[in-house]
Amino acid sequence: MHLLLTIIAAIALLTTTGCSRNKEGSNYAQVESEDVAMNAAITKAQATTGDFTRAFHEQKAGTKDFHVKKPYPTPKGGSEHMWIEVLKEHDGVLDGIVANEAEETHAVKLGQKVSLNISEISDWKYLDGRKLVGGYTIRYFFDKMSPKEKKDFIEEAGFEL
Repeated sequence: MHLLLTIIAAIALLTTTGCSRNKEGSNYAQVESEDVAMNAAITKAQATTGDFTRAFHEQKAGTKDFHVKKPYPTPKGGSEHMWIEVLKEHDGVLDGIVANEAEETHAVKLGQKVSLNISEISDWKYLDGRKLVGGYTIRYFFDKMSPKEKKDFIEEAGFEL
């Protein structure tokens, strides 16, 4: 489970300034803002937010762990993308709790209640049984892993991509 949390924490960053970490360890990953594949992942996530909100409202049996990612400003002028556990949605506004520790941003902290507009989402994810739905930035990092890292990730993640 530690590898999963470490990988997911590393995935939190989408610009040149920083990443976030979870309670169990520190991992810091930087992705250039011009990274074509990462930008495509964000674009896909933004284009499919309706899928996320539909699934969140339906809460079909076997679905759980509904999260979105939102960028927050850093002191160096960049953005740190933080995972937020979604608790409710109404008229395009999500309420939730910050789900990972910040590395650089001072705008939010782990466990803080936040609200955001759906238009601010840079990624989203939930589980349908053992299958990850969404998680486009997670898939970006997964694609960069070695075969052994991929195997270890899948074993520890508890879900399938």
